[in-house]
Amino acid sequence: MPKGPRKHLKRLAAPGHWQIKRKVRPFTIRSNPGPHALQEGIPLGVVIRDMLKLTTTLNETRRVIAQGHVKVDGCIRKDYKFPVGLMDIIEVDEAKTRVRVMPDSQHLLQLLKITKKEQNLKPCKITGKNTVSKGNIQLHLHDGRTIQLPIEDPKVKPKIPYNPGDTLLIKLPDQTIQEHIPLKKGITVVITGGDHTGKVGTLIEIDPENQLGTIQIAEKKTILTAIRYVFPLGIDTPLVSIPEAG
Repeated sequence: MPKGPRKHLKRLAAPGHWQIKRKVRPFTIRSNPGPHALQEGIPLGVVIRDMLKLTTTLNETRRVIAQGHVKVDGCIRKDYKFPVGLMDIIEVDEAKTRVRVMPDSQHLLQLLKITKKEQNLKPCKITGKNTVSKGNIQLHLHDGRTIQLPIEDPKVKPKIPYNPGDTLLIKLPDQTIQEHIPLKKGITVVITGGDHTGKVGTLIEIDPENQLGTIQIAEKKTILTAIRYVFPLGIDTPLVSIPEAG
């Protein structure tokens, strides 16, 4: 008989982008179900203790988080197992720390320091679009969010410029749309998966039949990757800070 979901995770089996020491002790924190899958996110406790090194022990980490000192995307999170992932913003005001989770060529995910101006701006990739009650359009974003667009007349087919694969720059925590970056040739993108994770360049070709994109990352260097790994960041320049090694 199955006994329910596993609650433990061995350090050796943890995803590679969890920048933790593997052989100091057998177990580490296992993420609870949330907006990011186990292999695509990082437990909040691991971020605070092992990556930002704001605490030294698990008890300290749990206490700091439980007291409401840590925010994720502008919301206080008190669960040390809460999973944070791509483009999430983590704030610890007492430590004057603000970081964004970004793609990284070595660890898949890394923490990038950001300014106070960026702490309320988050790029979100549209992963789906459907019609809900009263003819309203609902957008599904990569971090589990949904944005509903009200439609005045359900009998008239609306002209919605937002499509799966596009990116919306939203303002937190009210989720108002600030910018729209369509998935098209000439935009600046970052690769979020595969062998070229973390590379930033210009999308110069889209192959819709094979779901592939060609990205120019240097003057004479191009790479080919799956469209699902292409994350639009801006029309000419990125709308948010990117790693220098991107």
